[in-house]
Amino acid sequence: MQDQFKKLFDLMFRTGERVCVSDSKFGYHSIPLENVFLDKITLVSPNDNIPIEVVKSDTLTLVALNPMVSGYRTDENCSKYRNFLVEMDTGSSQEQMAYIKKLGMPYSAVVFSGNKSLHFLISLDTDLPSEKVYRVFSEWILNVVTLADENTKNPSRSIRIPGAMRDTGKRQEMVEYVGPVRLEDLTNWLKRHPDAKPKEKQVHTMLEKPDFKKIKPWVSEMVYFGITAPNRNKKWFTVAVEFALTGQSEDYTIEELRPYFSPDRDFKEREWENTIRSAFKWAYERKQ
Repeated sequence: MQDQFKKLFDLMFRTGERVCVSDSKFGYHSIPLENVFLDKITLVSPNDNIPIEVVKSDTLTLVALNPMVSGYRTDENCSKYRNFLVEMDTGSSQEQMAYIKKLGMPYSAVVFSGNKSLHFLISLDTDLPSEKVYRVFSEWILNVVTLADENTKNPSRSIRIPGAMRDTGKRQEMVEYVGPVRLEDLTNWLKRHPDAKPKEKQVHTMLEKPDFKKIKPWVSEMVYFGITAPNRNKKWFTVAVEFALTGQSEDYTIEELRPYFSPDRDFKEREWENTIRSAFKWAYERKQ
């Protein structure tokens, strides 16, 4: 299993880069790529209330798709843009594989999540020039692969590491390894789906320079201790408005708050994300 682990990292990253690994859904500070292969890994949380952890390398379950600068797992800290995730949840693993094959989507590797999903990694042989270009490609891919999870668009999203054991009792495994995808091949595949190309979106971004010091203490406390029923939608809306008023962007706020959101049967992740965007629209309109 260690061979699968190293094979994936050798595909996704380059010598001298830093990566963000985790043994949970939470994001930690980046570490040098070579440290990932040590027996023990130090995980530093952005939350000061969580102590520094030292874990065994074989307990690592997730790695952020793209390399990071020295910092925490956020989109803003991505230093390169080359890896995409297409996560399938619908149907059996055989049906998921058949669906992707039928679409003809080029991919580099397939990882079984240890639960019910296949994670299709697209690792380009050429880095994209910017996050803006990355997001166009990412959304375009997911507009074609309509059965995939729509919440894997951002460059700091994580993919499952093969070899680790899930709490389900099942092991995450490398199902297939292909190798780097040529940028030309991915571009040609996308061009066969011109109607799926994303249109320019109006993003409501406040004009002030972001300042976390302006975020009120009650906002941080509410998020940290958990936002639950009743009135979850209203509470998240209020929190997002406060982030908007400090000058944060919609996308940054969503990715900062996502680890603290727990979906329920009647309040899914897509609804939560729409709540955040609605809050930004509301704050933006009143700022004018």
